[in-house]
Amino acid sequence: MSIKKYLVLPDEVTDFEHNYLKKLNKVALYFFFAHIPVFMLVAWAADTGPLSALLLTGALLTGPAIAQFSMENERLKSMIYGFTSMCMGGLLVHFGQGPVQIEMHFYFFALLAMLCAYANPAVNIVAAVTVALHHLIVWYYLPSSVFNYDASVWVVLVHAAFVVLETVATCYISRRFFDDVIGLEKIVQERTREVHMILNNIGQGFLTVDLFGVMSEERSSAVSGWFGQSQEHQTFSDYIRPVDATVAEYFELGMESVQEGILPTEVAINQLPKRLVSGTTILELSYRPVENAENTIERVLIIITDITSQVEREHAEAQQKQLMDVFGHIMRDKLGFLEFLSETDHLVDAVLANQYENLPHLKRIIHTIKGNAGLFGMASVSSLCHSLEDKIVSEGAAPEEFELKNLGDEWNAVRDNLDNLLGKQMDKNIEINDEDYEAVLRALLDKEKPEKIAKMVQSWKLESTKHRLEFIKQQTEGLAQRLGKGNISIQTRPHNLRLKNEDWAPFWSSFVHILRNAVDHGIEPEDERVESGKEGAGQIQIETYVENNEFVIAVEDDGRGINWEGIEAMAEKSNLPHDNEEDLFNAIFHDGITTKATPTQFSGRGVGMGAVRSECEKRGGKIEILSQHGKGTKFSFRFPINQSVYYPGNDTIANAA
Repeated sequence: MSIKKYLVLPDEVTDFEHNYLKKLNKVALYFFFAHIPVFMLVAWAADTGPLSALLLTGALLTGPAIAQFSMENERLKSMIYGFTSMCMGGLLVHFGQGPVQIEMHFYFFALLAMLCAYANPAVNIVAAVTVALHHLIVWYYLPSSVFNYDASVWVVLVHAAFVVLETVATCYISRRFFDDVIGLEKIVQERTREVHMILNNIGQGFLTVDLFGVMSEERSSAVSGWFGQSQEHQTFSDYIRPVDATVAEYFELGMESVQEGILPTEVAINQLPKRLVSGTTILELSYRPVENAENTIERVLIIITDITSQVEREHAEAQQKQLMDVFGHIMRDKLGFLEFLSETDHLVDAVLANQYENLPHLKRIIHTIKGNAGLFGMASVSSLCHSLEDKIVSEGAAPEEFELKNLGDEWNAVRDNLDNLLGKQMDKNIEINDEDYEAVLRALLDKEKPEKIAKMVQSWKLESTKHRLEFIKQQTEGLAQRLGKGNISIQTRPHNLRLKNEDWAPFWSSFVHILRNAVDHGIEPEDERVESGKEGAGQIQIETYVENNEFVIAVEDDGRGINWEGIEAMAEKSNLPHDNEEDLFNAIFHDGITTKATPTQFSGRGVGMGAVRSECEKRGGKIEILSQHGKGTKFSFRFPINQSVYYPGNDTIANAA
C-alpha cells in the first residue's frame, strides 16, 4: 500500500499543476509531430519506406491529437503521451534498420528520462511497460524490427533490466519533483489562507495628519496594534521613529514639501514613503489628500495595509519558478551544477569573511558569482550581486557588512531549498555515459590488458571535456536568446579529453566570461550581420585538444572583432600603457576596461577578463588572442600537460584519478 501511495498521485489537481501539464502536453504534441519529417528521412536513409514512415507515424499521432483537443484530464493525457513516446521509439527503431539500428534504442532511454518533467510516476510506469511489451512482442513476431542481429530472448531481457533500473530512478525523481516543486503551490496557498484570516481580523490602519504631520485622535485600532499608544499631539514621524527611523525621516521631509506647496499636491504626496517594516510585518503606506470646501488640502489620510502575506506569496512564487529553472539545469548537467555549487560556496564564504586582496578582487568575486548564478537560473542571487556591483562602482568602496550578509543569506536559502528538493547525497555517485560503458565492455570482450581497463575505469572520476563543452554550449545558447542574438550556431570539439574536476572547476567558473563577452560584445545583432554580408545569427566554436605537449582550450567567434581603438581609449583614460600591441593585450585583462557603454547582468563591468586571466596563470597557462575587424576573435588558453589532464596515451591517469 505504501508503494502504491508513492506511485499514485493524490486525486486533487491544483490550478498550477493543471496549467503546467496543459502547457507541457501541448509542447509534447508539437514535439511528436516534428518527428514525422525526421522519421521519413531516417526511413529514406535506411531504405525502409519514407511513405510508410509518414503513414504509420501519422496514424500513431492521431490518438494523442484527439486526446489533446477532447480530453480535460491533463494527467490522463500525460500518460497517453508516455505511451506514445515509447511507440514513437518503436517506429524509429523499425525505420532505422541497418548498421546503426541498435543506436536507435537510445531514444527509449532519453524519452524515459524526459518524462520525469510530468512529475508523475504513473507516466514513467506506463512508458516502461509499453517499451517492454514492444520489445517482447515485436521481437517475437518481427525480430528485424528491433535488432540488427540475431538477438536471443536474453538480449530482450537485458534491455528490459535497464528499463527497470531507469524506471525506478525516474519514478523517484518524478515523485520528488511533484512533492517539492509542484506541491509547493499547495503550501503557498495554505499559508496565504492563514495570513488572510489574520488580515481579516486585524484590518487596515487609518489615520489622518495635518500639514505639519501631527496625528488626529481618531484612528483605527490596527494602528495602535502595530505601533503602540501615541502621545498627545504627536507627529506621525515621531510615532513611527522607534520602528523605522529612516522611513520617519523621509516622511518628515515629504510633508515639508506638501506644506510648502511648491510642487503639485499629487507629486509631493507621491514622494512620501510607501513601505515600512515593523519586525516581521511589512506595512504598505498609501495617502489621500483631504481638501476643504475651497479645494485646498488641509489634511492627509494615511492608509496602512499589512502586505506581509502578499510579499511572502510573491517571494514564494519567485522561489518556485527559480527552483524549476535550477532543476532544469540539474537535469541537463548535474556534474557541472555540483561544481558550481562547490565553487560558489567558497566564493560566498570568501566575501563574508573579507578574504579578498582589494576592492578590484572583491569586484571579480562578486562578478563571477553573478554571472554563474545567472547561467544556472538563480535570478535572486544574480540580482543581489548586480546591486552590489552598482554600489561598488558608484561609491568606490566595499558594500556594508549587512549587504554582504544579505548575499550570504540568499545563497544559503537557495542551497537549503535545493537540499530539500534533491537531498544532500547527490554528489556521492559516479555517473558514466553509454560510450564509456560500451568502451569498457568492448575492452573486456577483447581481453585487453587489465592495466588499460583500469585506466579507463579510473578516468570515470574525471570530467569529460565533451560533457563540459556541451554544457557550456547550452548555457551560451540560452544567453544568446536572452540577449536577443538569435539562434547562434555553437560547435564543440572536445577530442576525447578528461580533466580533474577539483583542479579545473575554478577555471571553468571564470571561463564563462569569455563566452558571455563573445555573445554580448562579439556577435553582432542579426540586422547588423546582414548589412556586413554575414549569414545567420553568428557562430562560435569551442574546442579542447592537445598540441605540442600543451593542453589547449580555444574559443572562436565570427563577430565584429575586438574594438582595439576603444581599448586604447579606455587604457589611456585609465592611465595604462597603450603604445603597442602588448600594452593593449594587457589592457584587455585590466579591471575596469570595457568597451560596453552600459553594464548588464551578463557583462560590461570590465572585471571578467581579469578573473579568467588570473585562473589561467594559476595553472601555468598563457593566453593568445587573434582578432580581425569585422571577421571575429579567437582566444586560445594554453597549459602545460600535467596529471590533471587525461587523454588516450597519457600514462599519468593513476595519479590524476
